[in-house]
Amino acid sequence: MATKKKKVGREPTLREEIAASGETPSEAREEAIDELSFLAREFLTWLVHHADVDGGGFEGTKKIAAFTIQFGGRLTLRTTAGFVTDMMVKGSSPGTSPDLRYALAGGLAVKEADLRLVLDGSVGPEGEERVYTFALAADGFDLKRVKVPALLTEEEDDRADERLALLSELDASLQHAFAHFVALRSRPAWKKSVVPKLKSWLEDGT
Repeated sequence: MATKKKKVGREPTLREEIAASGETPSEAREEAIDELSFLAREFLTWLVHHADVDGGGFEGTKKIAAFTIQFGGRLTLRTTAGFVTDMMVKGSSPGTSPDLRYALAGGLAVKEADLRLVLDGSVGPEGEERVYTFALAADGFDLKRVKVPALLTEEEDDRADERLALLSELDASLQHAFAHFVALRSRPAWKKSVVPKLKSWLEDGT
C-alpha cells in the first residue's frame, strides 16, 4: 500500500508575499530600496564612529584578509527625513571632525563617503600598502570612483583578470563589513553598549 508523502513546508516567495500584502511589485520594490538605503545610511554613520574610536579594523576569515576602513577627504550628509538639504564635510580627516559629530547629533546621516580600504599585511609590487579607494553611496549602496591597488601582472589579458579579482575582493570585504554591522545591530548588546558609546561620542562634538 502506497503511503502519502508529507509535504515539506517552504518559505513563501517574494511574489507570494507581495500578493498577500496587497502591494504592487513596484511599491514593494521601492519600499525594499528605501529600507536598504536607510540601513546603508546607518551603516555609514556607524562606520564613522568605528573608524574614529576603534580604528576601523575588521577581522579576516578563511577567504578574506583582515582589513581597515578609513575615511578619505569627503563626506556628504543628509537629513534622515529625506529633505533636499545636504551638508558636505571636506578635509584631510573629515571622519574625526567635531563638526561632523555635531551634524550627526543634529539628526543628519551619512549619505556618501570617500573611503580607503587597507588590506592588513599586504604589500604591492614596490612594497607599498595595498589600498582600495572609492566612494560608497547609501542610496542603492553604490560604489563610485573605484581605484584598485597597483597591479602585479604585465600582460594585458592577465591585468584584466587581476583587476576583476581585485574588484571581487573589494566587494567581498565590504559585504563582510556590512554583515558585521548587521549582526551587531541585531543583538541586544547594540542598545546596551553600542548606542551609549555612540551618544557619548556624538556629545563630544556638541
